[in-house]
Amino acid sequence: MAYTLGIDLDIDQVKLCLVYLNGPQQTPKVDWLIYSVPFTFGADYYCEFGGALMETIAGFLFVKKIDPQQINKIYFVNGMPFSAFQNFEEGLHYTANVFIQSLFDPERVGIVRADGKPHTPKELLSVRGEAASAFVGTQFYGSAYVSSRLFRNAVVMDVGARETHLAPILKGLVDPQGRARLPKYLRYRLTHDQLLSVGLLYTQLVQVSHGVVLKGNNHFFNSRMCRMTTIASLLKLVSPEIAREHDFPLPSEEDALVLLARAMSLDLHTIDRKDVLKVAQAIYDDLSDSLANALDEVLKRQHRKLAETMQIVSTGIGGKVLMEHALRNRPTLQARMVHLADRLPHRLHEATTAYGIALYAMERLMDVSFAPDKVEVLA
Repeated sequence: MAYTLGIDLDIDQVKLCLVYLNGPQQTPKVDWLIYSVPFTFGADYYCEFGGALMETIAGFLFVKKIDPQQINKIYFVNGMPFSAFQNFEEGLHYTANVFIQSLFDPERVGIVRADGKPHTPKELLSVRGEAASAFVGTQFYGSAYVSSRLFRNAVVMDVGARETHLAPILKGLVDPQGRARLPKYLRYRLTHDQLLSVGLLYTQLVQVSHGVVLKGNNHFFNSRMCRMTTIASLLKLVSPEIAREHDFPLPSEEDALVLLARAMSLDLHTIDRKDVLKVAQAIYDDLSDSLANALDEVLKRQHRKLAETMQIVSTGIGGKVLMEHALRNRPTLQARMVHLADRLPHRLHEATTAYGIALYAMERLMDVSFAPDKVEVLA
């Protein structure tokens, strides 16, 4: 039995995906979960986060009755887990040391760079300066890798709870144009509409819109901590159970109405409930439109004939619902839309970041290619 573990590491959350394989001709089995890990600013973070991460992984494997030494390869991608550190280099080296001193053989651990190249923890210790940024914000690679195995030319829209990643797939390669200068690739993605700090659940309303027009009057949002979970609750965009699993529980409908009214410095005695729902829809429209505009910009940078035929691939917890709404006025693009939610079994699209790199690790381990949509998910 061969095992690979894919880890999607962010500032306060980790997605784990385990791929099992009996032999090269067998169907891979997949198991995945999402965990919260503690985050605090300050010196305690150095101890708390590293210890909690290893406890989380060890607990996951314990439940699966797998010894850490049985894992043949461990690949992980980073979101933005280094906010408590002075710079990316310091955070990257800290994470490398966590794995050097962990339960795992560090030679089996691969930290995946933005170009898909895995580095051992010891190799990471020699990464300096801006080169460290090529290991940050790399969650896109997992979902892009899965998509690159299914579609030759595409733009992948990975809409998560807090961020959205856009990745072009050209001739089966993940963004070869953008990754040409790896040390500056993170900045490239941030300035070229390929990494957006908005998602379906965690995003604050003021990140989406400054306000809305209601009955001819401007209503501006204040800086209260009112997030997209409020909108998701009111518009039934995601089930409460799934939102809870992703560690962003939805408020009740009644609480959501109160929160959104207060975000406009009002309450339910000063604004009608139906008007609050109209505001929720307007916010959802604005978020969806911002994703559609980002997609337009990414397509503009491709060769015209290629851009006219590329598949639009959605994935992530918000991929299907948000992108269907985002392209509501773009029938040509809608006709080219494909949802990994419809291709991958049993909600696996919600963890394509971790799944993609776990599958990538298994393929490198076994020197065999597997069809990403022909796997068995252990529910």
